Amino acid sequence: MAPVQDTSGVAGGTERRRRPELRELFDSAYRLIEPFFDPQSGWAGRSLEHLAFRVLRENFPALSAEDVHVVIAAAHRVYITAHPAGSDHLRRPEELRPRR
Repeated sequence: MAPVQDTSGVAGGTERRRRPELRELFDSAYRLIEPFFDPQSGWAGRSLEHLAFRVLRENFPALSAEDVHVVIAAAHRVYITAHPAGSDHLRRPEELRPRR
């Protein structure tokens, strides 16, 4: 799989991202959790996106719960953009809330 191309952080050549360490691990994290967003991988028509939190916590133990939320919300946006016809089953990223 090719690295995820995300140009949303660049506006007029100015980098908006404030957490470059999350961007560095995003491609690896996305590859791990992308199957959970796929409707073909669901169970009884439901997505398995809630498992993405667990997988990220297990594979990136240094990430805080908030960081995991940020990565998953970004992965949602990427998946929805890459698969517009196959993402109606997913909650929109703005509907996700970090655990407290």
